[in-house]
Amino acid sequence: MPISKVKQSGEVLSNPTLALNDWKKAIVPGTVLTTQLANNEIPDPFYGMNNKLIPDIYQTGRDYYTYWFVKDFKENMPANNGRVWLNFRGINYSCEIYLNGKKVNDKPFKGMFLRKRFNITKLLAKNGANRLAVIVYPPDVVGNPNGGQGGDGTIARGVAHQYTAGWDWIRPIRDRNTGIWDKVTIEKTGIVNIENPHVITLVPGKRKPDVLQQPATIKTTAELTNTSLSPISGTLTMTIDGQKISQKVTLKPNQTELVKLPDYLLKNPKLWWPANYGEQHLYDVKFTFLTNATTVSDSEQLKVGVREIGNEWNAVSNSKQVTVNGQKIFIKGGNWIISDAMLRFTNERYDNEIRYHRDMNLNLLRIWGGALVERPEFYEACDKYGLLVIQDFWMSGDCNGRWVDPMKLEDQWTRRKYPDDHHLFLESASDMIKMIRNHSSLAIYCGGNEIMPPDDILIPLRDKILPKLDGTRWFIDYSNADDMSKNTIGGNGDGPYT
Repeated sequence: MPISKVKQSGEVLSNPTLALNDWKKAIVPGTVLTTQLANNEIPDPFYGMNNKLIPDIYQTGRDYYTYWFVKDFKENMPANNGRVWLNFRGINYSCEIYLNGKKVNDKPFKGMFLRKRFNITKLLAKNGANRLAVIVYPPDVVGNPNGGQGGDGTIARGVAHQYTAGWDWIRPIRDRNTGIWDKVTIEKTGIVNIENPHVITLVPGKRKPDVLQQPATIKTTAELTNTSLSPISGTLTMTIDGQKISQKVTLKPNQTELVKLPDYLLKNPKLWWPANYGEQHLYDVKFTFLTNATTVSDSEQLKVGVREIGNEWNAVSNSKQVTVNGQKIFIKGGNWIISDAMLRFTNERYDNEIRYHRDMNLNLLRIWGGALVERPEFYEACDKYGLLVIQDFWMSGDCNGRWVDPMKLEDQWTRRKYPDDHHLFLESASDMIKMIRNHSSLAIYCGGNEIMPPDDILIPLRDKILPKLDGTRWFIDYSNADDMSKNTIGGNGDGPYT
């Protein structure tokens, strides 16, 4: 419901006894526009000239697309020291969250690319009838869609995708994709919960598919959070191919600790290969934390391909050469921006679209920096079909000041400092790295499209954050950096083009 039609506070709205008359059905995951479209309040913006009929947020102001989302759900208070968690995988751009008359987020929740997790155990209703109310605000700076690439460029002042202000390939998205655009889930655990498990696979030497393999090394870590006021002892276990690797730990009260398990030598591994180089075998990997011999506090399950991605300089092509399991890979790639501009993603859609790219004999997709860090379901499809991925972070030469542009509101050097909040950019990048790093298809990180981030983003991202959180993949400062290719014969670079 738009904020203009709601007079109650979040505390009142989230009271399950309050009658909600004339509220429309919302689309979650979704945006304000997808909800309006589902309720026949706007025409399909992708048909004919319909997009011109939809008010743009630059003219209406942010309040026009500021919406309340309310959800009633059943969840009883847990027994035996259980915990209940409310997880948001993506909200654009900022929000306030209320549950059963209480505010959930005591600190601001801002940024499109930032997951959030809340312990709602004590906020649950005793009778199990709960109500969640979330007010979602659009980006702080929505940008003027005055044509060109990213409109007046100010959309890049936020940590969000830039194409919503319009580009040469798309009209502006009128609400700038404001909404609870990604999944919302309820999770139940014990006192200790597992977050961000990490699996690294090392496959030394030059391998061939479909032969007896030398062992591969499996390195694993996980973040464990003790939510109690007392120390907790227990065992973290990782299971792969029927084998269990364990580590006993004692966790301090109300703290999160990174726990490393012993390395495991996987004999004769079934390797993961890019499309047309071999099979895309994926192992089931399970992490479990036991607080005693039989009580499972939490578990997480992943699918992991055993492979090692490398790179080396190719003197013949005068460019970097990608290797997988020691074998040179002839890259046949394409640019990927987004599956749907209004973020209407499904597992089936991702699976079909990635399969189509595989069937076109591509083996790599590069995700453009004016869009998003792709969702886990995208990467699952790439893992399944053997497409390598280059993942850009959220920069573009057009909006972030690579060149002088008369369409832009601010000068080139002011735009070079975008976004406004560099700390939020780095926090979001760290979280997205944790979200996608276990996918075997992820091959390369890139600082941005046709431009590198400002130094106080680039240097900590490249030299501290990535080595700490991943450290297994090549990072390039920007998409046409010289350390990727110095070959001008094939038209590498910015032009001029003939």
